[in-house]
Amino acid sequence: MSKRNLSRRHFLKAAGVGAAAAAGLNARPARAQVKEPNNTCGIVYDIEDTTISFNEMYDNPPMFGRVHGAYHIRVFDAPSREARTVCSANWGFIMPIYRGVQGTYYDARAASTVWFETNIGYVHSAYVVPCHEKYQDPFTPENFPGPFWGEIMVPLSWQFWRPDLKFTPYDWDHYKCVYAQVHKVLESTRDDAGNIWYRLFDDVEDKRPAWVLAKHVRYIDPSEFDAISPDVEDKKIIINLSDQTLTAYENEKPVFRTRIASGSSIVDDEGTVHDFATLEGDYLIERKRPSRRMRGGDASVGTAYDVNAVPWCTYFGGNSAAIHGAYWHNNFGTPRSHGCINVTPDAAKWVYRWTAPHYGYDIDYQWRSEGEHSTRIVVV
Repeated sequence: MSKRNLSRRHFLKAAGVGAAAAAGLNARPARAQVKEPNNTCGIVYDIEDTTISFNEMYDNPPMFGRVHGAYHIRVFDAPSREARTVCSANWGFIMPIYRGVQGTYYDARAASTVWFETNIGYVHSAYVVPCHEKYQDPFTPENFPGPFWGEIMVPLSWQFWRPDLKFTPYDWDHYKCVYAQVHKVLESTRDDAGNIWYRLFDDVEDKRPAWVLAKHVRYIDPSEFDAISPDVEDKKIIINLSDQTLTAYENEKPVFRTRIASGSSIVDDEGTVHDFATLEGDYLIERKRPSRRMRGGDASVGTAYDVNAVPWCTYFGGNSAAIHGAYWHNNFGTPRSHGCINVTPDAAKWVYRWTAPHYGYDIDYQWRSEGEHSTRIVVV
């Protein structure tokens, strides 16, 4: 197994005292205390340091994996849970992924037999979300084109209440920015150090100041909203709950298939079962949104959720169920949602563009009109 050690320069930057920080240029000033250091398998960095480049830190690996959907996961010296445990990786930890390999079945919570080879060992893929770090050339205040849809292109970023690295970021999970989220970008500004920032729209707290480093956000071109196969009227989607698959058909011929994570059930501390199973039935698409902050459940019994910037939401039926991207886990093939159909963000974007009714770039939220042609969704 190929392992890569951090150079001293990369290690110092990861720890928040790299050359840029020392010079005080475009870097977050040192804090009296590191609020949440991530010390996993000997790798130390400040998880709140939004200036860290993971490409530089890990020498430009093919991709990264972000631990998400579990408080911590075990790292093994082979792709098997029977192998020796090397260490544990905590929630939010970013590691390089060198390749995917077939390994042994993990347990009933994870259907996949795919494991990832990393610099610290092998991790099961269910709770390690593949992602990239692709810095963007941002719009400055002088050439800002007006509000646009943007996609987060780094493993982890932070929202700040002011566009300045001197200020503390929001630390609630639902304010974190992670790879593949979709946000509406409202404006651009420049801080005293020359960093460009974007202000994000929060569709639940529309007055809340929310700023993110602009180089972390990709401009989504209007052409990415163009309809797929717009001339085909005979379209339908079959969601198979037993197989945990979604299959799209044109004129009764399959044209797309992906694994899903459908609704499941949650047992609270008192032993009460809360059923969130996706309901079988024959539906039509009712509405769409490119992005949605989804909240629901009951905090008193441990079923509450608050998930920011959920991408490419295609709602069907009248019970708020949707096909949407899930960036918070990689455990497709196993029921685990609150009733919606989780798919990868790329798959959700395809479904959003392929299904009718089709809505363009300037539509934030749209219900179908009475009698408007709509794609059929069959849940079996």
